[in-house]
Amino acid sequence: MRSALPLADDETTRAWLTVASFMMAVVVVLTPGAFYDPRLLSGADVWAKPLKFALSLALHFITLAILAQLLRPEVRTDRSMSRLVRVSVAAALFEIAYIAFQAARGRPSHFNFDTPFETGMYALMGIGATSLVVIPFLLGLRIHRQRDGDRSAYRLGAMVGLLLAPILTLVVAGYMSGVAYDRWVGDGVGASIPLLGWSRVAGDFRPAHFIGLHAMQVLPLVGWIADRTAPAQARRIVWLSAVLMVVTTIALFAQALAGQPLWPL
Repeated sequence: MRSALPLADDETTRAWLTVASFMMAVVVVLTPGAFYDPRLLSGADVWAKPLKFALSLALHFITLAILAQLLRPEVRTDRSMSRLVRVSVAAALFEIAYIAFQAARGRPSHFNFDTPFETGMYALMGIGATSLVVIPFLLGLRIHRQRDGDRSAYRLGAMVGLLLAPILTLVVAGYMSGVAYDRWVGDGVGASIPLLGWSRVAGDFRPAHFIGLHAMQVLPLVGWIADRTAPAQARRIVWLSAVLMVVTTIALFAQALAGQPLWPL
């Protein structure tokens, strides 16, 4: 089994780790605003969204940098991979810049069609977000196509997670952005789950989005642990975990569509 660590010193790995470090720096810079800025946006602290997105993007790029180590060096650094890296970096920087810009103005960045500028920027955010979702899928395909004899559960978890998470994310996020045009079914302003901010008074698509999106972290981790604790059953554990995440995502999505919160009052 090829180890995820230590990380190689190549263009792909350095770029994705640099973006992850930048997002953590954004968290440090914006955190004081969450304590000293009293403004609210849709019932939440105005700086909550950029902070959550910065943390999520940091985790996203750390994950990509680690899982990219499963590729042979010549594949990890070829021309097409370099293009994918550049697109992902540009998309992430655009997303966090606009989300923070709108937070500073006290304006929503998502589901905002109030002005032509905000409508256009939201459309561009959709393109950027789609790029950020598709690139892990392409990385998963590259890992799948690389026949190197590695049948570890860790490699299987990485491959399945990278292929599955984008599909689940596009279904849930695509419905939010292109059909519902909202994160809620009903009026979700009010009581929310601490830290996560998910509504406790309306159907909320974000729990399903969260589970689906983070399959790319959970399944490689499950595989890595299973390789070390139950090697004979490790690959089966990964597949069962993948099925569980799909079922959970679908159940949470259906719950949101029914207008029911994950944690009712």
